[in-house]
Amino acid sequence: LIEACENGNENIVKYLVENGADINEKNKDDETPIIVACKKGYEKIIKYLVEKGANIKIKNKPKKGEYYDETPLIIACKNGHENIVKVLIKNGASISYPSEGGGT
Repeated sequence: LIEACENGNENIVKYLVENGADINEKNKDDETPIIVACKKGYEKIIKYLVEKGANIKIKNKPKKGEYYDETPLIIACKNGHENIVKVLIKNGASISYPSEGGGT
């Protein structure tokens, strides 16, 4: 599922979720599908994952990379994905969820 999110394969994402894939499962880098999709900017995939109950308040804890302790909303903001920011806020993402470094 995470690979499909990484590559923007919306149909494969849907197929995997419909056949029991865990939408909140983490990869070896401790990232969830919605985190990966937010980094890449795949709005349709994010809308689908949110609709299916993906955790939009999860804090990213990668073993490497620049997005440590950040929510999908913060990641979408950092990458300039305005429509994704709107989707996440509309679906309950907190706009004042502090990261470990104190940013929101």
